[in-house]
Amino acid sequence: MQKHKHLIIGCGSAGMSALKQIRRLRSSHAITMVTMETCPPYSPMSLPYVLAGRRKIEDIYTADAKLFEAMGVERVVGQRVEGIDTQNQRVVYGNGEKEAYDTLLIATGSEPVLQPLLKKAKIPGFHVLADCLPLLNLQGSKNVTVLGAGFVGMEVAVALRERGHQVRVIAPRERILRPYFDPELDGSIVDLFGQQGIPVFTGWGEVAEAGKENGLYRLKFEAGKEAAPDAVIAATGVKPRASFLAGSGIDLRKGIVVDSRMRTSAPNVFAAGDVAESPNLLTGKYDLSLILPSAVEQGKVAGMNMAGQEAPYRGWVAVNSFNFFGRMAISLGDFMGSEKAHVLVKKERDGKAYTKLVFIDGRLVGANFFNVKVDAGVILYLIKNRVVVDQHQELLLEKPREAGQWLMLMSERANTASLEQ
Repeated sequence: MQKHKHLIIGCGSAGMSALKQIRRLRSSHAITMVTMETCPPYSPMSLPYVLAGRRKIEDIYTADAKLFEAMGVERVVGQRVEGIDTQNQRVVYGNGEKEAYDTLLIATGSEPVLQPLLKKAKIPGFHVLADCLPLLNLQGSKNVTVLGAGFVGMEVAVALRERGHQVRVIAPRERILRPYFDPELDGSIVDLFGQQGIPVFTGWGEVAEAGKENGLYRLKFEAGKEAAPDAVIAATGVKPRASFLAGSGIDLRKGIVVDSRMRTSAPNVFAAGDVAESPNLLTGKYDLSLILPSAVEQGKVAGMNMAGQEAPYRGWVAVNSFNFFGRMAISLGDFMGSEKAHVLVKKERDGKAYTKLVFIDGRLVGANFFNVKVDAGVILYLIKNRVVVDQHQELLLEKPREAGQWLMLMSERANTASLEQ
């Protein structure tokens, strides 16, 4: 009798999380994992540390051949999936070969968004290990321009500076780290980068011209500015890696639309991680959640349901942290606020510390912290569990770490008491 076969596309956090759950629940099922890369699975979040020289490449691997062998997993490496035949339950590889499945998980992650002219000029993104390797070979102190002032761009800039290069960041718009932090923090972060020898230029617009001449890149921007660096890195955003799904019949919006079991619109096909469009825990609205905790949790839920155990996905909460030059910036939940939100802000005059808390109906729904002592896990607990803060809002603003821990303890005690009754 043929074994039930699970096929997982992608060996990232979501795929590995699903694998562990499937194998935990179904020891006899066949599992195949497919990856377009040829190296072992690794943590993409650690790539800036490799670039900076703080970690070795072998230190960021999250699994090896022995693990896959022990788990009875067949691994297909260096192979891209070019299409999915959902009617016949088969995937089509780039070399034309086809592979059947009983259940399929799409955990292909995301890929850089690059302007066509940047691609033509062979300006790379920074997303996978293969993007990092050429930068490790830059000899001497090079003049490097980073395009984009999101998390990836700013982290890459810090890493390159630590590596001894001359670095500047050029952002198309006036905001930096735009989806993650209040505009209040922009000036403080830009100033801090400048003090560390990384100028950040904003409002230059998109790249209008790009080429290479006499060993230097020649860049012209919509705002009329020009740059001629030795090397350029494009960190201009990412999108779900889902173009291969054209014609598959699987519902796509921003990403692959999934239900509360991480199922797609196609029978026996699941999706998790950066590629999945799933509900926000606080608002119920569907969107992408391009963060590691979401990938791990979604992969776990998908794996359990693929193995036949009913497991619901509650939804994601935005969590972002940025540690640079001894400063920590953290954003949690819906920190932008709304008309019905109650917002509290505390900031130092010199801009060295900033706290913003957003409440709705006495419950914390979002927060921003900059250079403030706080336990992000505790604050996230308060948000996820909709803990009633009410009259303790000011206390939480003044002492977020101590008050947060106390409120979590009180909530846990109340929950324990209700279970015992």
